[in-house]
Amino acid sequence: METKRTFLAIDVNPQDNIINLLQELKRNHKLDSIKWVDPAIMHLTIFFLGDTPSAQIPSICEMLKATIKKFEPFSIILKGIGYFGRPSPRVIWVGVDFPKLLNELKLSVDKVLSEFDFSDDKEKFNPHLTLGRVKFMHNSDKLNAAIQQYRNKSFQVQEVKELVLYESILKPQGPEYRAIQKFELKGC
Repeated sequence: METKRTFLAIDVNPQDNIINLLQELKRNHKLDSIKWVDPAIMHLTIFFLGDTPSAQIPSICEMLKATIKKFEPFSIILKGIGYFGRPSPRVIWVGVDFPKLLNELKLSVDKVLSEFDFSDDKEKFNPHLTLGRVKFMHNSDKLNAAIQQYRNKSFQVQEVKELVLYESILKPQGPEYRAIQKFELKGC
């Protein structure tokens, strides 16, 4: 059975504040082994499907389209930075201050995808914009200082007008994302 590695996401077009933050973090962590995310492919993952049978993708898209179009476009705020992984950082991210509507959208998507036997293994929805994946960090003091400095900083407002189902192709130089289908939020 042919499969594609897929995920549903909100595209993010990072503005100068996030680009500058990324450059600052890169400067401060030159000696660390961190795979920084290319701003051209930044996104907020709503649901990671993983290996998806290619034959199911048209049906999945049809159901997602019917569900997602019911939602009105809305805005989120990319705010603060942090990391996953205790005690050692694994993923460095910008947080998301999001409206109730994003959570409702996530729950609706979860319901649709559960009909295809996909489940989100995360206990709690924690939307974030990944900046880098840490392989090794000599000392997390500079990262912790940046987290304190930018804890409450709003980096940008992001309009959410569509979600995109992507195929993720893993390559040695980094992932390549190919849009399979876009789903507009229409409020109807």
